[in-house]
Amino acid sequence: MIRNKYMVLGMTFMSLGLLGALISAIGASLPPIQKFFGADISKVGSVTTYYQLSYAFFCFFGGLLTDFFGKNRVLALGGFFYGICTLSLGMFGDFSSTLALFTVIGIGGGLFFIGANTMIVQLFPEQRGKYLNLLHLCFAIGSVIASLMVSGFVAAGFKWNRVFQVLGSLALTIGILFTFTKAGAPSSTLGSGTLKGLLAKYRQMFGNRLFLSVLVSNTLAIGAQFGTIYLLVLFLSNVRGLPVPSASLVLAIFFILQGAGRIVVSSLISKIRITTIVTFLLALLFVTLGLGWLSRGMLSVVLLAFTGLACSGLMPSLIALASHLLPKEVTGLALGILSMLGALGGMGITKLVTWLAGKIGLDKAFLALIGLSLIALLFFLATRKKFADVERNKG
Repeated sequence: MIRNKYMVLGMTFMSLGLLGALISAIGASLPPIQKFFGADISKVGSVTTYYQLSYAFFCFFGGLLTDFFGKNRVLALGGFFYGICTLSLGMFGDFSSTLALFTVIGIGGGLFFIGANTMIVQLFPEQRGKYLNLLHLCFAIGSVIASLMVSGFVAAGFKWNRVFQVLGSLALTIGILFTFTKAGAPSSTLGSGTLKGLLAKYRQMFGNRLFLSVLVSNTLAIGAQFGTIYLLVLFLSNVRGLPVPSASLVLAIFFILQGAGRIVVSSLISKIRITTIVTFLLALLFVTLGLGWLSRGMLSVVLLAFTGLACSGLMPSLIALASHLLPKEVTGLALGILSMLGALGGMGITKLVTWLAGKIGLDKAFLALIGLSLIALLFFLATRKKFADVERNKG
C-alpha cells in the first residue's frame, strides 16, 4: 500500500500531465486525423466535441464520486478508461468507432482532472493555490511533450494513433498505482447522516451568488482556452500555411510558455490577489489572439504562441478562488461543476468555430474565438470588485 504523501503527489502530478498530453495530442493530431479519414473540417471537429462533452460531464460526476468514494478511486478509474481506450485507437477503420473511443477517453480525462485537483486540495489545504498551479504546470509539461511527439511521429511517417498508444500505456500504469493507496479517501464514511449533511451543504453552495459568478467567468475563460488549444494547429496549418510538424512545434511553444507562466503565478499567488492575476491573463489572451489574427508571417505565429502565457494561470487560479468560497466537504462537487462548465465552454466554442469554418472559412470563423475571449474579460471586470472584496476579507 502506497502511504508516502509525496509519492501520491508525484502520481497526482503525473495524472494531470497525462491529461495535458492527451488534450495536446488531440489538438495536434486533428490535421492527420482529417487526412486519414478524408473528413471535412466540421466533421473532424466532432472529435473535440465528443471528447469534451464526456470530459465535461465526468468532471461533474467525478466530483460527486470524490466526495462519496474518494479521490484515489476516481483517479484509478480514470486511468483505466483513458488507458484502455487510447490503446484501442486505430484498431477500427471507420470514423464513427473512433469518435466513440474518444467519447470514452473523455470520461477518463474528466476523472483524471477532477481527481487530481481535489486530491491536491485535500493533501495541501493551506497551500492549495501554490500546489494547484504546480499541478497545472505538469499539465503544461505533458502538453509540450505530446506536441513534440506528434510533430516527430508525423515527420517520421508514423500512423496518427502512435502517440495515443504511448500515452495509454502510461495512463494504465497510473491507474494501477492509485488502486494501491488510500490517500484522498473521504473524510467520513458514507451513511444517511453524512448524506443529509452533504445535501445541506450542496444547497448552500447553489445559493452562493459569488460562486455562481465564478462559474460564469470560468465557463467563458476556460472555454476560450480550450478553443485555442484545439484550433491552433488547425488554424496555423490551414490558414497560415505552416506544415503540420511546424504547427505542432508552435503548439509545443504555447505549452512551454503556459508552463513558465504557471511557475510565475505559483510564486505570485500568495503576494498578489487572484482577481488581479485573472484580469491580467484574460486581457493578455484577448490581445494576443486579436493581434495574432490581424498580423501575418512570423509575427502572427509568435503572437499566437504567446496565448500560452495568457492561458497559464487561468484554470488553477479560478479553482483556487472557488475552493475558498465553500465548505471543504463539497469541494469535489464544486470543482466538478466548475470543471464541467469550463469543458462545455471549450466544446461549444470549438464546435462553433469549426461549424462557422465550414460556412465562411476558418480565417473568419476564428474571430468568434477572439470575440468570446473579449466577453470573458468584460464579464470578469464587471464582477471583479466582489471577488476582490472576498479575498481581502479572507486575507
